[in-house]
Amino acid sequence: MMKFWLRYLSCIFGLVMLSQSNTVAAELYRYKNEDGVTVLDSHVPARYVKNGYAMLSLDGRVLEVVPRALTEKEIRERDRRLAEEERTARDKREREIADQNLLRLYSTPSDVIRARDAKIASIDGMINTQEGNIQRLENQKRQQESALADIERSGGVIGKDRLARIRNIENRIAQIQSEIEKKQEEKQGLVTSYAADLRRVKELYRK
Repeated sequence: MMKFWLRYLSCIFGLVMLSQSNTVAAELYRYKNEDGVTVLDSHVPARYVKNGYAMLSLDGRVLEVVPRALTEKEIRERDRRLAEEERTARDKREREIADQNLLRLYSTPSDVIRARDAKIASIDGMINTQEGNIQRLENQKRQQESALADIERSGGVIGKDRLARIRNIENRIAQIQSEIEKKQEEKQGLVTSYAADLRRVKELYRK
């Protein structure tokens, strides 16, 4: 007797599950035709698929909504918006990484100022040294030119080695002047860079 009831209950349970499965699987499709009239049907004609439709259960519950196909203009606008969002997110990530690196270097705005002043002082020292070298070379050049003038006044012949010596001094002066210009550009770049770092550290320090 017990076995009979177990088989009976098993059959009832199977019928209930089958009924639920069929209910979920059974669907209607809701869409609008070319006249704008809402239609319920067992399928969506191919010409209406691009306009979007909804899948319904037999009891009227919405199972899924398939949106209409986008126009080319809408696709371009969507892609533009997604690209802009991606660019904004990337800029934000890069800014956060830059801020983290900045705070590893400087704990306070005063740290930025000290680092800036130390760098600039180092560059100024190099420039001063090179300017001193130029003055020394210009003195050497004047001495060589004075010696050549004495030779000419006395009717002597100026050797090529003396002329080459002066040209070498002039070339060295030009080279040092170029190095000084590069250091001055480097100094200006540092001033600009440290100004940006100082401004950002002040902003982060206030947070």
